[in-house]
Amino acid sequence: MKVKNWIKYLFGICILTQTLIGCKNEDGIIPVSVNDLRYESTPGRIVLRWTTPENSNIRYVQVKYYDPLLKQDVLRTASAFADSLEIPETRAKYGDYTFVVKSVSETDDSGEEHTLVAKSQPASKTWTTSLISLSGDKLKTNAQEPSEGNLSNLVDNNTNTFFHTAWSVDIPGPHYITIELPSKIEGWWQFGYSPRNNPSNKPTNFDLFGSNDGNNWTLIKNFTKDKDKLPVDAKTSFVSERLNAEGHSFSHLKLSVNETNSGTVFWTMSEFKVYSVSLIDPEADEKEVE
Repeated sequence: MKVKNWIKYLFGICILTQTLIGCKNEDGIIPVSVNDLRYESTPGRIVLRWTTPENSNIRYVQVKYYDPLLKQDVLRTASAFADSLEIPETRAKYGDYTFVVKSVSETDDSGEEHTLVAKSQPASKTWTTSLISLSGDKLKTNAQEPSEGNLSNLVDNNTNTFFHTAWSVDIPGPHYITIELPSKIEGWWQFGYSPRNNPSNKPTNFDLFGSNDGNNWTLIKNFTKDKDKLPVDAKTSFVSERLNAEGHSFSHLKLSVNETNSGTVFWTMSEFKVYSVSLIDPEADEKEVE
C-alpha cells in the first residue's frame, strides 16, 4: 500500500474511534466521558460516583461546583483510576448542589460535561470544648501538706509537679480543694485531672460540689473508681462526662476526697482542669455580622 493511502487509512481510523478512545492530532486528545453519574448523601457529606469506560484515555476527572459554606466556586479532581469523589462539609440547609463533571485527557482537553444535582443530609451536631483558665491564687484547701506539693501546682501545666494534702500533720478528713472560677458556669461543662506520677494516694471516691459564694455548697455528683473509671496509675488522666449546670449555675467548685487507693485520708494530684462545652449545630442559620 502506498504511503499516501496509509495516511488516509490511519486518518480514517482516527476519526472513527476518536469518540471512544481518543486520537491525538493538532487539536489534542478528546477524552471519553465517564457515565452512570450518581451520588450518595450522608450527614454533612456528598459522594459523587461514576463508571469509567475500560481502556479510556482519561487523565483525571474534574468536578466544579459552588460551595455555599465557603461562598466560592470549588474545583476538585479525581484520578483516572478513581470511581468516586467525596465532597466534604455539605449542608442540607443549602438545598441543591449542582456539580459539573467532565473528563480531561493528557493534553488537557475536556470531554463532554455532565451536570448532577444533589442534596446533602443534615450535618451532625458536634461538641466542642474550651479550656477555662484557672489561677493558683483562686485555689484553696483545708489540708495543705507543709513539706511538699503546693496547691498552685495543680494549675501550672506541668505534670511533673503535684499537689499533696497533709500527711506530716494530722488534719481530719475529708481533705478538699476549692476553685474560684473566672466566670460563672451556666451550661454544659467538664472537668479533668492528671494523677501524680507515682502509684499511691490516688482518689477513688470523691464528691464534687458547686457554689455561688464559696460557702454554701450543692452536690453536683459523687465519683467513684468503678463507676467513673477514676485512674489509679501514674499515666492515665481523667476527663469527666459532660455535665450540665443549666438551672443550677455556679462560680466555685469543691472537690472533696472520701477514699484513696492507698486507704489514706491524704491524696495527691498533678493537674486539675475545667472546660466549657458547646454543642455546635452546623445546620443552624449563621448569625448576621454587624
